[in-house]
Amino acid sequence: MLRIVALLLIIPFLELILLLWLADRVGWLPTVGIIVGTALLGAFELRREGIRCWRRFEETLRRGELPTDPLLDGLLILIAGALLLTPGLITDAVGFAILFPPSRAGIRAYLRRRLARHLRVTTDGLSFSSGGPFDPFRDGPSGATGTRSGAQDDVIDVEFRETD
Repeated sequence: MLRIVALLLIIPFLELILLLWLADRVGWLPTVGIIVGTALLGAFELRREGIRCWRRFEETLRRGELPTDPLLDGLLILIAGALLLTPGLITDAVGFAILFPPSRAGIRAYLRRRLARHLRVTTDGLSFSSGGPFDPFRDGPSGATGTRSGAQDDVIDVEFRETD
């Protein structure tokens, strides 16, 4: 939580310094043009990637699979949209990096690994690790994992297939 608060304080300060520096070098009008241009380009790309993600979501559901990749992509596209709507060059660069499918795939794989460390399937459903709430910036759970009261410690790997 402290890291998030620090980012919320530091990023706007860095954005302001960068925008003032850029305006001093190229002028205010080109700087505003860059900000508006990246916002328009970001909105266009956001719409395109959002539609593509929705189609993958629907296709995955039609095949009867869990849409984990499209859901994570949708979350990342939402985050990218928030970053692209925030005026600034740093947030725009990060937003465009998230929108770019190859880099988004890498971020999605990282999030999947982080979530896998904090979730496990037991015989009575999902449980979370005792390492506290999910924090993507922390290195895994603190050690022991906990399950709900009365849950068994055995993990069963199950694959479901639909047959005719």
